[in-house]
Amino acid sequence: MELGLQGRVAFITGASRGIGAAIAEEFAAEGAHLGLFGRDRAACEALAGRLEAAHGVRAAYAPIDFERPETIGPAVAQVVAALGGVDILVNNAGGAPRGLLHEIPDGDWLSGFLVKPIGLMRMSREVIPHLRRSAAGCIVNIGGTRGREPSTFSTMAGPINMGTLGATKVLANYLGPDGIRVNAVAPGTTDTGRFTELIGLTARERGLSREEAERHLLREVPLGKVVMPVDVAKAVVFLASDAARMITGTAINVDGGRTRSI
Repeated sequence: MELGLQGRVAFITGASRGIGAAIAEEFAAEGAHLGLFGRDRAACEALAGRLEAAHGVRAAYAPIDFERPETIGPAVAQVVAALGGVDILVNNAGGAPRGLLHEIPDGDWLSGFLVKPIGLMRMSREVIPHLRRSAAGCIVNIGGTRGREPSTFSTMAGPINMGTLGATKVLANYLGPDGIRVNAVAPGTTDTGRFTELIGLTARERGLSREEAERHLLREVPLGKVVMPVDVAKAVVFLASDAARMITGTAINVDGGRTRSI
């Protein structure tokens, strides 16, 4: 689908693998240039080279670690200098380990919130001056459906993703007068390495075999299928395009119907 993104510059955090890499691939297929940020230099540089060769776009990488906030500003400045600006920011980095309240040490809570939503806001703050110079500035935050429906078994996912949704609305209201749209995409259970981990955890928590645990997880999804990273990526690219020019301050679930609320 031609979404009019050719020549725009998209910054993506957590870009080295999984959903982040799929988002980079989808933007490159639309002809957008890429700013890739993450801690895994080798993976990000390999992805940049592959997408440049496959799609004829430019891609630049800078290391970033949201637990070390002093890395954010220099990384943004480096990639802006390489690509000449930025039109789109995708805050994808971060996640929440599964676990019950008594199983999660304080350090995991602090690390999780430093990446998202605190790191998300710090990254946005660095990029916003550049988005204000764009004619098509927008931000898409990757959250999670547990931000709307918290789970006992995923104690951290509720608060962290609630924070991400709240940050999305705050930024949308703040940046609306500048013509900058801000939305979120909330993936459900997605087929990444974490899905394999989730199957094992569910099996142990419920006393099931791995096969039974996978069937249990998919029974919770009305469409009966696991979300693929490309499904999330397509929603992100749509929200970043002019086709979504009047959509801001909202979140789209990409979860096969698993979230019970509307």
